[in-house]
Amino acid sequence: MNMDFEEFKNTLMDLVSKEVDDRGLEDISMKFTTVDSPDGMTERLMVSVGEAKMSMAFRLQEIYKNVEDGEDIDHAVYKIVNTIESSISVIKEKEQDVKNFISDYDQVKDHTYLRMIPGDSPILKDTPHRMVEDMALVVNVHLDSFSDENGRSCVVVSKPLMEMYGIDEAQLFADAEKNSLENEPMVFTPLGDMIKSLIESESLPTPEEAGIVTYIATNKSGFQGAAIAGYPGFAEKAAETIGGSFYMLPSSVHEFILIKDDGTPKAKDLNAMIKNVNETVLEPRDILSAQCYHYDAKTKVLETGLKHAAKIQQKKGGAR
Repeated sequence: MNMDFEEFKNTLMDLVSKEVDDRGLEDISMKFTTVDSPDGMTERLMVSVGEAKMSMAFRLQEIYKNVEDGEDIDHAVYKIVNTIESSISVIKEKEQDVKNFISDYDQVKDHTYLRMIPGDSPILKDTPHRMVEDMALVVNVHLDSFSDENGRSCVVVSKPLMEMYGIDEAQLFADAEKNSLENEPMVFTPLGDMIKSLIESESLPTPEEAGIVTYIATNKSGFQGAAIAGYPGFAEKAAETIGGSFYMLPSSVHEFILIKDDGTPKAKDLNAMIKNVNETVLEPRDILSAQCYHYDAKTKVLETGLKHAAKIQQKKGGAR
């Protein structure tokens, strides 16, 4: 594809508009906009239906990247207009239901969950949050009855929304924590168990057989599972499971990889791995952090891997 991002946006708009017209979809309006989202400032194609306040939002950078990586632009347009067509009736029928639900804390209360997002997210200036090193714990409302096969619909609770509910931050987080612990408990799975099914040759060792104790840590559903790092007792439970101190690698907003600290892993090497995954594998919306974390089972301190490395270096220097 020999188009820069701006050319791509305009071409996409033209092609989507034509496909909408060809299908006879009426009362559709479209515009480009930039919005604050948990993963940063993102450019979206916003699609509205008539006078409805609810809109569909398509992430332009992700679509552009997919086309750059080889997806046919006509196929991208086809998927977008399919989503528009299937969502028209949902928006018309459910907009008032969503408004009624999201504005009533008695209804919302049992659908709040903890969510971990990047600590430099632009939404934090107007969102109740708690910092976990350079990550931020916020509260999500899951719109379960308004979600479809294309994904789960969620709303992050902002300060104005919390104030409208007439609750304080303590209650907001207490309710979300209760729901998270009950419905999305912590799940620790040995990475070797997951890799065994992927290894075709039985001669290849699993991480455990190679002497590396590694776990995947997430929640029951695997959706926004990195939130478990904000659960009470998470680090202690993880240390008990893995057998001592460990490193945490944020492989996405959905999970962490835990590696037992046997003196071998180095924070700078782990950070290089994370950087590579963030740049080559993950969509921007799934990136949580650019660095690893370390939990010391003896001191019960959770900190960035680099802070831990600096402490080790300082001890070595003091011992000379």
